Amino acid sequence: MFKKFRLHFARKRDAKKVAKLFREIDSKFDLRDLISLIAERKVVVLREKQKTLGAFSFVKLGLGLFSLLYIHKLVVDKKFRGKGLGGKVLRKLRVFTRRKKARGFLLWALPPAKNFYLKNKLKNWWRFFWWRR
Repeated sequence: MFKKFRLHFARKRDAKKVAKLFREIDSKFDLRDLISLIAERKVVVLREKQKTLGAFSFVKLGLGLFSLLYIHKLVVDKKFRGKGLGGKVLRKLRVFTRRKKARGFLLWALPPAKNFYLKNKLKNWWRFFWWRR
């Protein structure tokens, strides 16, 4: 399962699906904010065939050797949670970070996700988690 999922920059046609996913973790998330992030190519969708499995939004902080990706939101569809997709997403996120020429990524986790990030070998301090190459 999930052998051929890919990361794609989100398009406007993905906005409703992605907004629904982001509202699972942030009930106040606004569709207008999402559309502007999509226009700036700051939202990535996880797809397998025609299914949207999840999404994340990011911003690059810093320059050159001192740059990091800050992951605003990272969510996997409820139907696919607990099936190993999250770990695969983090591995793809590491590759994505390298392609963006960043030294690592940083994210803030909700309390239920803390053990997931620790299990996937992200370093942590309080509720912040990071990976560095």
